Amino acid sequence: MKIFAFEPIEPVFTVLSNNIELHNLTNVSLCKYGLGSENDAERVFIFYPNMPGNSTERPKEKIAQREVMINAIGQEQTDYFFKTTQVSGEIRTLSRAIEDLSIDSIDLLKIDVEGEELAVLQGIEPNDWIKVKQIVAEVHDIDNRLEQFQSILENYGFEVTIEKNALLPAALNNFNVYAVRQY
Repeated sequence: MKIFAFEPIEPVFTVLSNNIELHNLTNVSLCKYGLGSENDAERVFIFYPNMPGNSTERPKEKIAQREVMINAIGQEQTDYFFKTTQVSGEIRTLSRAIEDLSIDSIDLLKIDVEGEELAVLQGIEPNDWIKVKQIVAEVHDIDNRLEQFQSILENYGFEVTIEKNALLPAALNNFNVYAVRQY
């Protein structure tokens, strides 16, 4: 099994790279770019050094999460986690990655891109959709994003299951989406 991981933010890329080396994961290829709707050599991200998994192009979408955290752990701790800096990184479409990496088939496409879920799907050319067998995604349902995401998947022949992320407060509108291609 071959795993391709995509990460545009340098500090996160470095940690992933070190972990791959530390654990001698010879079946993992780490690509120093993220996935999106277009190819862009220099995209600006808001990087949260103390909470790197929240790094995003959409920091305004983190306001609700910030409020939840203030209520749970207080202002001072929340401020620590929400310290930010701007970083640049590259974005490519999944179709370009498929071409560049000579990928014939994708058994599982995992999407966790902090608000850019639709952009990843929009970066798949029609002739590449058939290569994708399953998708697991975290979708932040802001501006009807979940319905749009589901509609795209169903239009490309996937059976879609949606579950509210029970690990997060309901106010965050965070969902897990599971999609399996129907043959």
